[in-house]
Amino acid sequence: MNMRKWVTSIGGAVLFGGLLWSIPAYAANGELIFQSGFEGSSTRSTTSAQIDDITGTDTSKLSRNNWVTDLEDHPQVGTFRLYYESGNTGDRKAEIIQESPTNTNKVLNYWLKNATTPDSNFFKGRIQTDIYDDASSNQESLDEMYYKVRMKLDSDVQQLETLQKKISWLTLAEFWNQPTWDGSPKPFRITFGLNKDAPSVAGESKPLYFHVTSENYAQGVGYTEVWKYDNKSFQVQYDSWMTLEIYYKKGNNTTGSKGRFYVAVTPEGGSRQVVFDIYNFTHNSTDTNPRGLSHFNPMKLYTSNEVIDYVRNSGTGNALQVQWDDFELWNGWPSLYEAEAMRVGTTSGDALTDSADTSCSRAYCKILSSNAPGDFMNLFASVPKDGLYDVKVGVKKWTNRGQFQMSIDGTNVGSIQDHYSSVPEYTELTIASNYQLYAGERRFKFYVTGTSSTGHQLGIDYIKLVPKN
Repeated sequence: MNMRKWVTSIGGAVLFGGLLWSIPAYAANGELIFQSGFEGSSTRSTTSAQIDDITGTDTSKLSRNNWVTDLEDHPQVGTFRLYYESGNTGDRKAEIIQESPTNTNKVLNYWLKNATTPDSNFFKGRIQTDIYDDASSNQESLDEMYYKVRMKLDSDVQQLETLQKKISWLTLAEFWNQPTWDGSPKPFRITFGLNKDAPSVAGESKPLYFHVTSENYAQGVGYTEVWKYDNKSFQVQYDSWMTLEIYYKKGNNTTGSKGRFYVAVTPEGGSRQVVFDIYNFTHNSTDTNPRGLSHFNPMKLYTSNEVIDYVRNSGTGNALQVQWDDFELWNGWPSLYEAEAMRVGTTSGDALTDSADTSCSRAYCKILSSNAPGDFMNLFASVPKDGLYDVKVGVKKWTNRGQFQMSIDGTNVGSIQDHYSSVPEYTELTIASNYQLYAGERRFKFYVTGTSSTGHQLGIDYIKLVPKN
């Protein structure tokens, strides 16, 4: 949990832990804020009876991988925690564990066996990650936010298809533009999760499907629906990873100012599918001066005792379980990809290093120690949506640099770029404008064509994809 160690800001610098750090006031739109696969020293610890925390550094990621300094200390984030509301570890728990006895990959596992929180005439159970504004530190709210996470529903969850009743809420994520619990005047929430229709005849099974709804809240009135959508065409997977991508943009239902809520799901081994793409209010529809996103639960498991009890009673040892992995949080659509954090594909075999350099973005550049024309490296980036993009590359020019041609998925893009400079020069090259890219993992190849000096090395800082539509 964030104990907020920095105390003041001075221009573009922040006084943190007694040192002056030269960092931006907030991430550039489309920049990675934080990422973790729950590896390295990522550690869950108990803070109080109903609150846990995760701290440490995920060393499987090369940057923006510390749960405190990168996530909680970011000026647009605030506090991170795991929250349960009630019960004990015999009723519910979140743990960082191996994915399976034979797979050492670490995951965040939610286990929900008993509903212990009273709510009018029923009980409910909850496990959730909170990313909430810290009231003591005046965060900048997120007018745009994108996150990506892998989710695996345990096979026990599939038992719900045989429940002989409708399921109207099994929440997997929730987003608040002004919450209900802090006295905000115009609360609003978007809830994403799983629903199920009631059987038409006795004994009939019905599949779970993705559902999203938005609601205003007013004291004395309660919740009022603004919009809602179902997606019954996507086949929900069990015991298999699904990659969720969720995008939020603050706005209303007026042309030119529309809000947007977007969800894409990629089943393991399958094709990416956009399940929701909604242009409408993403704040209270009566709010003429809304904040951005200030409180959200990107990984959540929240439902009624009817759902929890049915799964528990369907077999010995059963419980409602969900695994999470490879969480990424971005300020807007992903557009700035740090070279040191990108997946590396094939290379020409020359040494490839992440070189520490405080003048590079996030203090690293990727150096290919190429020595002849024909040397190359491939880097991969996940593009979140189809569209036209300006393609830019941040580089460190120097005396030992060569010339390169960039290609995307095997097609040359732009002209040959000269990487030489008589002094270290950190610059951004525009490779192409209004270039069509498609959603999914794209391959960016840097191919050495020659040199204007005597060296052939490449120094790549980042790739920037600026959406144009």
